[in-house]
Amino acid sequence: MAEHSTRNSGGSQSKHPARPWIVFLVIVAVLATAAGAGWAFLRNDGGFIEELRGGKNYSVGLLNEPTSIDVRTNSERAVEQALVGNVYQTLVTFNSERAISANIAARWTQSTDGLRYTFQLRDGVTFSDGTALTANSVVASLQQTISNNYVGASDLTNISKVENVGDSAVAITLSAPNPRLLETLAGRAGIIYNTNAANADFTKHSYGSGPFEVSSVSKGEIKLTRNEHYWQSKPSAASVTLKYFTDESKMASELENGDLDVALPKSSNIAQQLGKSQSLTVTDGYSTRKTLLAFNNKQESPFSDEQVRKFTRYAINAADIAKNTADAKAQLSGPISQLQPGYTDLNSLFPFDLNKATYMRNYFYADYFKQFTLLTDDAHKQLGQTLVDQISAIPMPISLEVVDSATLAKRVDAGDYTCALIDMDDPHDYTRFVDGSAMFGYVDGAAQEQYRKALAQTDFKSYQEQLREFDRIVSENAASAWLYTGKDYVAAQKSVHVPSADLVSWRLPLDQIK
Repeated sequence: MAEHSTRNSGGSQSKHPARPWIVFLVIVAVLATAAGAGWAFLRNDGGFIEELRGGKNYSVGLLNEPTSIDVRTNSERAVEQALVGNVYQTLVTFNSERAISANIAARWTQSTDGLRYTFQLRDGVTFSDGTALTANSVVASLQQTISNNYVGASDLTNISKVENVGDSAVAITLSAPNPRLLETLAGRAGIIYNTNAANADFTKHSYGSGPFEVSSVSKGEIKLTRNEHYWQSKPSAASVTLKYFTDESKMASELENGDLDVALPKSSNIAQQLGKSQSLTVTDGYSTRKTLLAFNNKQESPFSDEQVRKFTRYAINAADIAKNTADAKAQLSGPISQLQPGYTDLNSLFPFDLNKATYMRNYFYADYFKQFTLLTDDAHKQLGQTLVDQISAIPMPISLEVVDSATLAKRVDAGDYTCALIDMDDPHDYTRFVDGSAMFGYVDGAAQEQYRKALAQTDFKSYQEQLREFDRIVSENAASAWLYTGKDYVAAQKSVHVPSADLVSWRLPLDQIK
């Protein structure tokens, strides 16, 4: 070790040069202190590791905790919201315009008869353990989904063969056209798993290719950490903790207190409350929830008559309801909502026109209609009364019947009602107007034929065009009185960037939080 000296102001050399053994002991002490501090950081809930990884841990408050994180077998929307797109990826996906776009598959071709699809996979895709995602992975995932009847398997219809074409391409051969195949492969049935993972336990761990992986699962909480093997641009967040609440007000309080970075309120009153905070931002977007006045079309119901259904729709001021209802994103006038394939704007079909409604009502003698009720629950009581008032003005002998939400759902499913104010929240619940289900008792030959025509198409674009016509037929026939599409909400600290609120109750893109 070289000897170092200092000089005094007079230029004379110091008489006490530094001794090597003293310097050595000082270095040892500094290193020991640094090591102790380092281990203290490492023990502090992984915070030091997250700093080393780059990024911070974000906490997101949610409602409706999934009962299992096994995305293959759990059909709950909550598990899709948390994991699909974040931990697991699908072969293709929907872009912001709701068109089918590339994902694991970079591109695809389709035969003109609609019987063979060939998907070219992206280069360099890996699972979260770093192993390559190949054509064999895609084939094995799809085959297991079909053979084990995993979620979405019922939509993989008419498939006769799934095979790899080398390491980077997959071909699917159909026995008959399925124009919804691409849509299905953008959904749960299109998830690609690491089927070669040893001792896999999908209830505790994850085996996907998304930007995050599951690091821990406990009651009320799922923690995701950034997938360092992610094949696209890595998220800025080192980790995201999903915290589940049974009390929406408690979730809101934790966001207001700064204990959460982001929260997804469900009710409009909580969203409005959070919107008043100076430290928070609240945005809303389209949900898949549709609010409508359901008509029972069975023979004993007055709504079995098409004219009655139509004049009732004319008497309802749906545009005003959509404008003045807090949780309404936009007016809806048919069974397919704005961000679903097949949507078309049908708001001009039944504009509010009480005079026309009364004129059409006069075709029936004065006491033709017997007293009946509009069935709803407490959550919709105020809107239900508005509808009763509007329909009474035709005039019609209607009154309000309020029950609890479980009773409402049970009676509507069984067809035990005359008309009912309800929410529908399944992306494909428009098929209830095809199958003559007890829920509506609606059977219309033209609608059924049009839906069959849509399914007979050989490509997704033609399918959408025919589905738009189905949407129109059902609405023109006034199968029910649709009112509006509901809102999804995202509330966050002002310092946090969040994704668009559109459809976040379905899929929440956590990689966009930063």
